[in-house]
Amino acid sequence: MARKRSIRNQRKMKKKGIVEIDITSLLDILVILLVFLLRSYNTSGITMQVPKGIELPTSESQTINTAGVQIQVSKDKIWVDNKVILDTESMPRVVYDQGGKRIVPLFNELVQKKEEVKTIAKLESAAKPFSGLANLIIDKSMKYDYIKKVMYTCAEAGFKEFKFVVMGEE
Repeated sequence: MARKRSIRNQRKMKKKGIVEIDITSLLDILVILLVFLLRSYNTSGITMQVPKGIELPTSESQTINTAGVQIQVSKDKIWVDNKVILDTESMPRVVYDQGGKRIVPLFNELVQKKEEVKTIAKLESAAKPFSGLANLIIDKSMKYDYIKKVMYTCAEAGFKEFKFVVMGEE
């Protein structure tokens, strides 16, 4: 009797064959995760903090920013690398020179930043040389005339290449 059972079990095993698993849905999930991770991956490593007074314009551009000095402009303040340079509430007497084209406090700070970068480049062999790149983070409600003054001031201080930072559309 025991022998008949083992023969029956062997017949059942032969009938079942190899069990196949359908992994199509698992592959779909893995592809979705992969696409999500690739979409949200940032290779630049540059982080920018936008002050509360600045609302960035939107863009469909997909290029990644490069390292440079960050100049942030709102209606009432100007920052250079998160340091307030000009505040309209406590505005100095002389703000503009060269016929109203150049913003003096911004110019002085940018010249100082340029000298710092050049000194570090001389002391450290691994340090990057001065690139003259300015990342402009400007509120979208700013008038072009004022943006032109900021760009002129940057160019006079030696920062002749501009990158405008915008908010990407998702």
